[in-house]
Amino acid sequence: MQIKNLLQAVPRVLFSNAPLDAQLIVTRRCNLSCGYCSEYDDFSQPVPLADLKERIDALHRLGSVNITLLGGEPLMHPDVAEITRYAGRKSNVSVVTNGFLLRNGVITALNDAGLNNLTISIDTLHADPSRYIQKSFRSLKTRLERLARLAKFDVHVTAVLCESSKDDFRELVQEVQSFGFRMSLNLIHNDRGYVTIKGQPYLDLYEDFYANGKPFTFLDYEYGKKLLQGETPDWTCRAGSRYLYVDEHGDVQLCASQLGRLQKPIVEYTQDDLNANAKTKKGCEEGCSVGCAFRCSLVDNDKPAFLKAIVRGATRGTLFDNGRRTQKSPKFRAEPALGDD
Repeated sequence: MQIKNLLQAVPRVLFSNAPLDAQLIVTRRCNLSCGYCSEYDDFSQPVPLADLKERIDALHRLGSVNITLLGGEPLMHPDVAEITRYAGRKSNVSVVTNGFLLRNGVITALNDAGLNNLTISIDTLHADPSRYIQKSFRSLKTRLERLARLAKFDVHVTAVLCESSKDDFRELVQEVQSFGFRMSLNLIHNDRGYVTIKGQPYLDLYEDFYANGKPFTFLDYEYGKKLLQGETPDWTCRAGSRYLYVDEHGDVQLCASQLGRLQKPIVEYTQDDLNANAKTKKGCEEGCSVGCAFRCSLVDNDKPAFLKAIVRGATRGTLFDNGRRTQKSPKFRAEPALGDD
């Protein structure tokens, strides 16, 4: 993970209610239509650049450590490089993408814009004939090769652990790691954010990944394990404070699964709002598997556990850049992929 201005970020992380991750929707439009996703459409116009800059200014004013550009598919925004450059003046900048639009020129533009981190979402090893899941490793191999060869920013792959992915999950992990990329796991949830899987088969895959793989973070390891064991731990969600979700209209929401409960314009958001939302339970915590909200909340819920997880990631070599650029990308025969030139 690339961290900009580390010495300035540490006090904000440990001693204030500054947002650790501010997720900013730049467009709702997506070039895919995965059956489990409720965060996209196929018609929206991109959020105007001027509006996004105003929202980024507000996030900077609040001291956001990282700004993550989201969609829909954020690479569909024609000004994504300029948005990245503007956000990077005072914050780390990340992009979460399905990867299909990662052509050479796009990667070069993001390099030049100073992108820090990119997450590419790959859910299964093979294509799903039903199209319920559309982000398969086989269809994204060429994109991973390009990233390994060209990207100056840090890259990690995220996968959803679910019924459709579990049978080939171990092989998927091996294939991704052959590129040197780290991975993170999301436990599939319903449209309200609640986990929908549990049981020993999933737990075995989960434990094997954290024991033998290259996990991007250990921050939610213990929590995810409890969810898969059928437990619903009690915790306080710091959404609206440590974790911000700014929708396409510029309103702060608790998260994508709890829309309409907070809904205050980010340009009007204040330190008082951060402080208030840092203290209030949201009532939807038990059984929630929205990992980004949990990870950002851990620093206040359990600082020793937060620091222990950071140290564990650093000592395992999975937290920071893991030397992937010194590795040779595996040779393969690429299959056709959606949107290829």
